Amino acid sequence: MAKVLDAFAHHLPRSFAEKMMEVYPTEELREMMARIYFPDLEERVRALDRCGIDKQVLTIARPSTWLGMPPDLLKKMTVLSNDAVLADANKFPDRFIAVGTLLFPTEEYLPEFDRCVNELGMAGIQIFSNIDGLPLDDPRFRPFFAKANATKTPIWMHPQLSKGWVPDYAIHKFLGWPYETCVAMCRLVFSGIMEAYPDLRIITHHNAGMISFYSNRIKGFYDMRETHEQSKIVPLPKDPREYFKQFYADTVVTGAVHALECGYKFFGADRIVFATDYPYGPDHGEAWSKAELTAVDSAGFSALEKEKILGGNLERLIKRQ
Repeated sequence: MAKVLDAFAHHLPRSFAEKMMEVYPTEELREMMARIYFPDLEERVRALDRCGIDKQVLTIARPSTWLGMPPDLLKKMTVLSNDAVLADANKFPDRFIAVGTLLFPTEEYLPEFDRCVNELGMAGIQIFSNIDGLPLDDPRFRPFFAKANATKTPIWMHPQLSKGWVPDYAIHKFLGWPYETCVAMCRLVFSGIMEAYPDLRIITHHNAGMISFYSNRIKGFYDMRETHEQSKIVPLPKDPREYFKQFYADTVVTGAVHALECGYKFFGADRIVFATDYPYGPDHGEAWSKAELTAVDSAGFSALEKEKILGGNLERLIKRQ
């Protein structure tokens, strides 16, 4: 039976949240802390057992809680968040995998990259789709991508909303986040970063948003780039779709088999990792966890493909193979 590893879940360590409320309180953080199940590791383990998941990646939640934080405090809280996630993961080392986070992945933060990955043994690094409004193709982030490429360190990319989104009808969450992921991926491709750093291993959330569905449309506009001079699209050595296929897509489609199959047909079984978005969703996250597993079972994958998607691909990434 294939090992089931949840590659993209979220956690808010109680010790870290309490410190954040002291130094940088926000309404969003207060709301998350009110969800008493969020930091409950014992209940999280029980949920894994009920859903049939062997092990789960822990990434710090949620990106918008960091917006506008002063630089000195940001650096201090980055270190604290990484220590807190690792400490909680180590309480159940056979069930959790700790991933560090760099809130501002410039050269200044590369020592924290080294500390997380080399000293603390964390599985990789989480970044956001924009950094306090700065796009990922900003030159200040090149040293981070160069280091991740050279070390083959997995990168978890979580969407961060850019300015202009409003909370009406929660559209910013169910469409805004996947959209922001697509924007970040396009910037990494068309800026030449994916060409320059072919060993980047970037795991995208929510099945890489709309990329698989609109892949031919992306190629079509690339082919017409001379008629869109203001877009500054530069020629690439390969079909742009090939660079998008260098990303990894998770299975967070809230159980929509057709969406999962669309992602599979574009990325292939070697570039898809099972994930749940836990603890978000109905029933404290369990409904979506079960739905994602059911979708993988229902999508018609071969036994070998299921083994890769459910855990094999993530294991390979963590081992940097």
